[in-house]
Amino acid sequence: MSTPVFVEVTNTLTVPHTTGYQRHTRELLARLPGPHATDTPIRFVPVMWCCACDGYRTLTPAEESSLRRAPDPATVPLSRLTTWSETLPEAVVAAGQKLLRAPVVTQARRRLRQRRDMVDHPESHRALRTGAWPAGSLFFDLEAAWHNPRSRRLLLPSLVRDGVVPVTLIADVMPLQHPEWFDPAVTVRFVDFVEAHLAHSERFVCISRCAERDLLELADRIGVTRPMHTSVTTMGADYRAFGAEPDALPAGLAGRYLLSVGTLEPRKNQALLIDAFDRLRARYRDLSLVLVGKQGWKTRDLVDRIARHPDTGRRLRWMPRTDDAALEVLYRNAFLAVTPSLYEGFGTPVIEALACGVPTLASDRGALPEAGGRWAEFFDPDDLEALVALIERHLSDPDHHRARRTALEAYRPPTWDDGARVIQETLAGLLP
Repeated sequence: MSTPVFVEVTNTLTVPHTTGYQRHTRELLARLPGPHATDTPIRFVPVMWCCACDGYRTLTPAEESSLRRAPDPATVPLSRLTTWSETLPEAVVAAGQKLLRAPVVTQARRRLRQRRDMVDHPESHRALRTGAWPAGSLFFDLEAAWHNPRSRRLLLPSLVRDGVVPVTLIADVMPLQHPEWFDPAVTVRFVDFVEAHLAHSERFVCISRCAERDLLELADRIGVTRPMHTSVTTMGADYRAFGAEPDALPAGLAGRYLLSVGTLEPRKNQALLIDAFDRLRARYRDLSLVLVGKQGWKTRDLVDRIARHPDTGRRLRWMPRTDDAALEVLYRNAFLAVTPSLYEGFGTPVIEALACGVPTLASDRGALPEAGGRWAEFFDPDDLEALVALIERHLSDPDHHRARRTALEAYRPPTWDDGARVIQETLAGLLP
């Protein structure tokens, strides 16, 4: 009988957008042995936290179907509270978030949520409740679980007492390295999540050597004395939309365009790329810039700048909503892909662009050199002149551009199958 590995997918199934976390959760679970597998040492059982049930349950048929495909693109508006908080000093916002995370407030909010959910609570959930998980089973935090209702500070100690082995995937620890880049609410939740796993998890599956190094340095800095068992897997570039029947480019998008994929947020450094575009757009009238990604936090000035830009809607496009098939079309027709991030735990847009044969420019920070290797060209994300020079070389030197594109015919990206295999082997190694 194979050992169950319970994987919470509450965040993946409830948010109306797809970022790196939702993508890797879906892609990896699609390739790992499912809940009914019998011929493997371990099987992966997706579960949801149900506030009305006050516990975990397995998925409904509709949720199983939803896990197999990304949701249709949807505008994700910032909440009124988030919008209002952006007008306040960060110290005030941080104090408010700390109050909201106080145990008495957390319990009150949980009770209110239970009452609200009970109004439309399906009777069918009773049959889906998982009850107590068997001793020796595993719990694998694969998604962005710090957003989920069940705090890991409460969950993980109870699992360990019951003989369940916690494991987590670590994409990065940036909210602890650079809290100034993040919404204070995210930082508070993320700190709870990471500290709980540092205290209780038996294995940390990191998505890059950089993420592994950062995690170990963090553990040492905060005084973790228990052994830290880590392994490294990879994200893939072969998401399931690749190879789909291509659609046309968005209306009016022609000529040579720069493509940058990622949530609009300070760390992604899209402002530098707009600066570079502004330097070049008068000299190269066929040059455009396409930004793909939902609006994140601390972006009011950036969004206002995009809205006021003289080329917005023409040579400057911001696409907060796009599906995977449309994204592939954008990749394959891009002149250059540019990832100007101040830091990344891996850099999936880099390998996706390279896999589509697009010459790629990337920041030299974090794990981006690890992701791009010898295939990408790198620049200091604080150096506008360096980025402008790289872009202009491709615009003005067709031989250089053609050589970089031709070289990518030999590029072989990491795959989701590779990542799933490492995860399966790593977790199976935890069995008695």
